[in-house]
Amino acid sequence: MQISVYVVYELLIRLQELNPAVGEYVSNKRSGDGILVRTSSGTIDIPESILSAQFNNPSSIGQNEILSLLDRFKLAASE
Repeated sequence: MQISVYVVYELLIRLQELNPAVGEYVSNKRSGDGILVRTSSGTIDIPESILSAQFNNPSSIGQNEILSLLDRFKLAASE
């Protein structure tokens, strides 16, 4: 599935509302069943099902799914 970057931006905005430490969008690449998004502070693996829901019907993504995405966020190691 080809996904527009704005879909990722919209998801990041929703995540940042709950945890500003998620950071700003930097890049993304295909991974397994979705994409791996790199932000200014870490990475988050977003499943294709969530991306598709955000594109087709954002209101169908519940708070529990957003919180589950936050659990996938990995803070980058300090240099």
